[in-house]
Amino acid sequence: MWVWLLFILTGCSLSMGPDQPESAKGDEYKVHFDSPNWTLKKEDRSDYVWVNKLDGRILLSNSFCEEFQDQPLDTLATKTFNTVDELKIEKKDFTTFKNREAYRIEGRGKVDGAPVGLILLNTRRSNCYFDFVSITPLDSAHEVQIDFDKFLDSVEFK
Repeated sequence: MWVWLLFILTGCSLSMGPDQPESAKGDEYKVHFDSPNWTLKKEDRSDYVWVNKLDGRILLSNSFCEEFQDQPLDTLATKTFNTVDELKIEKKDFTTFKNREAYRIEGRGKVDGAPVGLILLNTRRSNCYFDFVSITPLDSAHEVQIDFDKFLDSVEFK
């Protein structure tokens, strides 16, 4: 149901051109998210995608090696959400994630007319750029923080 949001956000967010950047999946990191009501989906445009079976919430991660090394993390986070209409940023903060500088942005907006809540945390490691994203229908917002934090806790860098 919400998988089309995945395509809009990941496909349009960071312009990559005809040559796709190398992913760090498997070589540099793994996500071991195992939580009730979440199903891992195979998706060619993202490294990992989990869909909540109850309400269609999406958790996903992407990595781009040898890409996006020069732009600040806050600029890249904003670009990820550039296709979201009526975007309202509710929280943005530089932080750390797994002992690296990270940037977290939270907000809401409309994607293809549907109101959604969005969370993104991005970071860099081993010359790769990583982003971790939560996309949720607004009526499921109360579960989002806990699941997104569990999702982030399940990330393992090598």
